[in-house]
Amino acid sequence: MNRNTLIISLCFLLAGFLAAYFVFAYKTHDAAYSDRPAELKSQLSPSISNPFSVREEDEQAETRLNYLENEVIVIKQQLQQIELALQDLSTTSTTGVSIPRSTVSSSNRFASALTRRLYNLDNLISGGVDPVLAEDIVRRKNRIELERLALQDRATREGYLNTQQYFDELEEINIDDVSLREELGDQRYDEYLFNSKQNNRIRISSVILGSAAEQAGIQDGDVVISYDNTRMFNWQELKDATSEGQLGEYVSISIYRDGEIFSFSVPRGPLGVQLGATRLEP
Repeated sequence: MNRNTLIISLCFLLAGFLAAYFVFAYKTHDAAYSDRPAELKSQLSPSISNPFSVREEDEQAETRLNYLENEVIVIKQQLQQIELALQDLSTTSTTGVSIPRSTVSSSNRFASALTRRLYNLDNLISGGVDPVLAEDIVRRKNRIELERLALQDRATREGYLNTQQYFDELEEINIDDVSLREELGDQRYDEYLFNSKQNNRIRISSVILGSAAEQAGIQDGDVVISYDNTRMFNWQELKDATSEGQLGEYVSISIYRDGEIFSFSVPRGPLGVQLGATRLEP
């Protein structure tokens, strides 16, 4: 009896030790696991991939790329508009020197964007100009441009750039300058501009209230054909023409409007209009 009691007691004692061992081991493992939540999360999270999240990120990147591409296109269009607006402004201003207006406006001209397009051999030929004549014009024009560049370099080196001496020498070079309009004549020049997809007309963008243009009957959207019986192909020509002659002297201006040509009488001087450019078939 005592033997059986002893065996039973030993069994209970052994069972108690085993139970205590498992309880202690479980708590130790749980504490070790809870001390590393960030590490476990960092290890487990990369193994989980959300296809919807990846798709959204790709769509956002594509949207941003499309937006940037559109912005680039808009900027390029704006640059083209600026170039067209400034294509005829090839004069330079001077101060402190008395120089005739004709010398400054017609002589101090170096190759502008418009000049490069006008006197491009391929453009001339594609615009209907005889190839032999086109090559002759381009060669003579290039020779003048090279002489101007040489003068500019020499004047810079010798310290008389933009002085009276410089403009006198420049005027001598420009005596032999090539005018495409004079070489071709007004009609062929007009056809060339149109065929080469260049602007050949002046458009009235807006008319200032109370101006000479408004009093004469000129309206927004009118297209200028001639001024003082001289054909006009760009707004710089018209601007120069209004500044010539006797101020206040009345001259005729021909306007194209709604398929018809109208003639108005305007005084020399500022017309009071904003000018633009357009392209119409001759």
